[in-house]
Amino acid sequence: MVKLLLPHQYQKLGYFLIIPSVVLFIACSYFQYEIAWLTLSNVREKGLFISAHENFTNELAIIGTFLSLFLIAFSKEQVEDEYILKLRLESILIALYTYSIIFIIGTLVFYNFEYLNFVAFNFCSIKVFYIIRFRWLMYKQNQQLVLI
Repeated sequence: MVKLLLPHQYQKLGYFLIIPSVVLFIACSYFQYEIAWLTLSNVREKGLFISAHENFTNELAIIGTFLSLFLIAFSKEQVEDEYILKLRLESILIALYTYSIIFIIGTLVFYNFEYLNFVAFNFCSIKVFYIIRFRWLMYKQNQQLVLI
């Protein structure tokens, strides 16, 4: 049996954190939103092009999004068996293929700062594709069990 998965309760925590984390990530990315109390002074040396004040709202949003997706993706199901392990393996393989194709296309299409934005939004895509595929397979499996 897989012992590397987190307990099932962590999945619930991941679902609880995903919405505020993604909303904060989008607000930081598109609207330059910053939480005032996350501004720290004298984190870096002040220079010609560097401010002495640093706001960590974007970092909080990125870590929150990454962590919530991690908790959702890698927490056990209520009943974890060999078949679910097989579904997990197939889902992660499809997610890696999809990520690779999108990354190659994005590398060919985007340039300069747009490429940096592409990479920033693509950093969680493996987990998103994995979660979507795995949940879809679990849904189909549950539908088949109901019909029987």
